[in-house]
Amino acid sequence: MAIRAVQQFGPVRAGALVGVILAGGEGRRMGPGALKPLRLLAGRPMVAHVVERLRPQVMDLVVIANDPAPAFRTLQAPVIPDPPDIERRARKDGRKLGPLAGILAGMEWARAHHPHAGWILTAPADVPFLPLDLTVRLCGLMHVPEPDVLMVRHGRRREHTIAVWSVKLAADLRQAILEDGVRRVEDFARRHAFTELVWPDGTAAFLNVNTPVEFSLAERRLAQVPRRSRR
Repeated sequence: MAIRAVQQFGPVRAGALVGVILAGGEGRRMGPGALKPLRLLAGRPMVAHVVERLRPQVMDLVVIANDPAPAFRTLQAPVIPDPPDIERRARKDGRKLGPLAGILAGMEWARAHHPHAGWILTAPADVPFLPLDLTVRLCGLMHVPEPDVLMVRHGRRREHTIAVWSVKLAADLRQAILEDGVRRVEDFARRHAFTELVWPDGTAAFLNVNTPVEFSLAERRLAQVPRRSRR
């Protein structure tokens, strides 16, 4: 299993990557209760598991969340909303922006706080088993000429929000959202040099917790692994 192999090594940091955790989304399929990223999974907010696994792999990390819930403050990471002008346009149009707004927020935050970092690595807040060697594998596929966007694929599924993005795309992404009405992540990615990393046996590592059944599966899996062995 991929998770067992990762446990042999521990987290690996590679390159000048800024981590961006996308903690938006309403989580309707989870049913009533707390925001999905803040649901207690093995006694901790689900997003905290993602922060723990991604933080050692990147030079810095930011969480994108429009809801100012106090529980986000426990993450010991900056928490910022989508860009204000993007949010105003969304309210005016009455349309959901989706992950692209969070990706743009991450790009602009990285450029402001780490101007020498050319890339961000995005991950959603509902992947509590994110691989601990994610960055080193992704960076190992970056070559000359470098792609603008590098996404993860496992099996038949492409993870549109588990991806490396060049921060040089920020202006184009802002235009795509505000002027062109682009909302789908893949539609924007395909405007640029785009490739993917095929992950071997990644089904367990990239479990997206979207439903009560998947939440129970994640809880059982975490219960079987001692806390110190999850790293």
